[in-house]
Amino acid sequence: MSNYFIQTYTWNPWHNLAVEKYLSTQIKKGDVILYLWQNERTVVIGRNQNAIRECRAQLLEEEGGCLARRTTGGGAVYHDLGNLCFTFLASPEVYNLEKQLQVIQAACRRFGVETQFSGRNDIITEDGFKFSGTAFSKTSQCSIQHGTIMVNVDVSQLGRYLTPSKDKMKAKGVKSVQSRVCNLKDLNPEVTTDAMRHALKESFEEVYGSFEELNTKILDNSQVEDTYELYSSWEWKFGKSPECETSYSRRFDWGELEVYLKLNAMHISEIMVFSDMLDVELPGLIEQLLTGKRYDMEDVDLEKELPDCTEERKERLYEVVKWLRELRD
Repeated sequence: MSNYFIQTYTWNPWHNLAVEKYLSTQIKKGDVILYLWQNERTVVIGRNQNAIRECRAQLLEEEGGCLARRTTGGGAVYHDLGNLCFTFLASPEVYNLEKQLQVIQAACRRFGVETQFSGRNDIITEDGFKFSGTAFSKTSQCSIQHGTIMVNVDVSQLGRYLTPSKDKMKAKGVKSVQSRVCNLKDLNPEVTTDAMRHALKESFEEVYGSFEELNTKILDNSQVEDTYELYSSWEWKFGKSPECETSYSRRFDWGELEVYLKLNAMHISEIMVFSDMLDVELPGLIEQLLTGKRYDMEDVDLEKELPDCTEERKERLYEVVKWLRELRD
């Protein structure tokens, strides 16, 4: 058996998840890797979750944050630099969830915090507060457990970014389950993310024995770069969302408008527009313009795609597209 330890100090979630993917391809028989990483102002959603159902992605991105989709299941979580992420990667024959949890629990015990593993893949305090969530995936080459450790997360941001859209939405996909959460720093003021990194490193050696610390220079390669490009793409973050239906309504100066959208891979597969406006042809023009377009309207080129119509109609089409772009959250 060969044990390895690696940690990064890059706060970009797409890079950190790309590193995890790369490490999973490097596992050989008998290998175990503990990988530590952090993200700054990030919402990470599960593989089968609907991005617009789970978080206010537009608000997050406007405030300099990132939306990331991981390859494992589970619910949406908020990361900042008060959170520490861990990943255990192991070849299937030596993958051992009990030992991996012992590493986390032993690290917490160094700060006087006793913990237990709950049935929903969470690690909780003795009082039942969640401070760590975990998720899993596996291939024939590698089994993975990764999770979070809330050290000093700004919990005021959880409600701002993880509040699902208030739209009238019917969405497929796994919905997040809310839990009572706490920071480890609330239990022991001496806990910091750096201190927890050190504690996990020591506990890893305590549970698994000696290990080799990997140089992060091995991560400077085209495989990490290509995966980063994938994970940072709109197609991965939003396009992987399951089908959903949503509706909007608004009164403009020229009439009431109701828009019903059916989304497939976050593209408008069906659209119906109803209105009490006097211009009976405009709803059909809106449907024609937006069918097949992305939900965020970023691929709507009004200069090129506007039908041959009056200036008044063009202005109204501009208004509608602008309104729908601003309604993503």
